[in-house]
Formats: sequence, structure tokens, C-alpha cells
Amino acid sequence: MTQVDRAARPGLRVQAAVLTAVVVAAAVAASSVAHASRADLSAFLERAEKMAVFNSAVRADIKVVRDGAAVDTAVLIVDPKANRQFFALKSSGWRALLPLDWGRGTAVAAKDGKPAAFDVDDALPTTDLRGMEFFPFWQTDYTTAFVSDSNRMEKTITLYARERLPYILFVITFDKEKLVPVLVKYYRENMNNLVRLRQDSNHVMVGSRPRPRKIEIRDFTENRAMTFELDWRTLDQVPPGLTEESGFHKASVDWPSDPVAAR
Repeated sequence: MTQVDRAARPGLRVQAAVLTAVVVAAAVAASSVAHASRADLSAFLERAEKMAVFNSAVRADIKVVRDGAAVDTAVLIVDPKANRQFFALKSSGWRALLPLDWGRGTAVAAKDGKPAAFDVDDALPTTDLRGMEFFPFWQTDYTTAFVSDSNRMEKTITLYARERLPYILFVITFDKEKLVPVLVKYYRENMNNLVRLRQDSNHVMVGSRPRPRKIEIRDFTENRAMTFELDWRTLDQVPPGLTEESGFHKASVDWPSDPVAAR
């Protein structure tokens, strides 16, 4: 080794030390940014989750539309104190009492009919509407979620579903201002199996929460599309019996004559 080489070695050591420090600092900064991004995304999803939760009793009169024509009328009653939702179809008298979360409730084919188990992911008869449309079904470990796309108005987020749910993946586009889903893609079994697509629009404030006045659902397994027009209102109190296990199947329903169409 020459004298020049020996003289250069301390300088090289300093440069190497500086470079190492820069690399470490960059890695720490990147890790901090990634952690902050995950925290921001989790906070966004938690706020959206809160907006999806009902904080007061509400009713929605629902017009069921297929191929541009109204084919049925449904009533939805949500009772957050009981953590239950009540559905009824006018054409058949079918009705169900379901939880405001993943799980199983009870349905009857007609008023005073024999109760049978009914899941929140089961479609209401002759429709593609499900109880899971009306609670924050996407709740999961938000540390695994990631942003697929984002613009000034909307944020699209991919979320892996919790274990033991009927879906494996949700891809949800949220309105950034309203913090509500405007487009949802549902995947079963694997990430290439898109089975449902739902689009919400014409949101209005119902109490302190925005709710869609129009829901469009495309079921790819049935190759069928349906539209639901919802007329929402808050309730001072839940009608007697409708959200009680012992009485929902025989309680009277105040049917609308013609639900207000979504605009």
C-alpha cells in the first residue's frame, strides 16, 4: 500500500460513515412516512365507519326498480338502540329482523309465517338488496388496507375482509368530503372473482348522517341489475313490535302508497 493510499483511508472511512448515516436517515424517514400514511388511512376509515353507523332510529321507504319499472315496495326500519334492522316487502308480506352487523337474524315468508334463519348477506327475496348494505361491513384490520386510487373528490381503498366472512376482498371508493362509499366491489374466494358491484348516489342528510337516496346493484353471479330508490326520515320512536324478536312477524306495517323517487 502506498503512502497516498494510507493517507486516503481516513477520508474514505469518513465518507463511508456519512453515506451510512444518510442511508439510515432515509430509511427512518421512509418508515416514518409509511407509518404516518397508514395512520392517516386508518383514521380516514374509522371516520367513514362512524358515518355509516346509525345514531338514531330511521325509516326508509324503498322503491324496487328492475328494467326501469317499479316492481315492489319495501320498508326498512333501523333501531340502533336494539342494534337491529327490520325489512318488509309489500308484495309478499315477507319480513326479516336482522342485526346491524355481520351475523344471522330471522325471516318469515309472510306475516304470521314460521320464522327461519336469515343471514345479513342473504338477498331479500326477488331483490339483490341485503342487510349488510346498512352497516359498516368493511370493518377489518386497517393496517392491511391500502389506497388503490385517489383524486380530489374520491379515494379508492382495497380492504381484505375479516376471516369467516363470505367475501375475501372489498374495493371501496369513498367520497372524501361526505366520508361515505359511492362504489363498492365485492370479491369472493379469490381476488379475480368479482361477484357484486354497488353504487350509491344522491346522498341526503338523515339526522346527522348522509344516506343514499339511490342504490344500484349489479349481481354478476345472476347477471342481474336492480335499482333501489330510498325515501329516508328519522323516527321519534320505533313502531311497536317491529324490532322485537317476539313480535316482528305479526306487527302491523304502515305501507307507503308511493315512495318518493330519488332525484
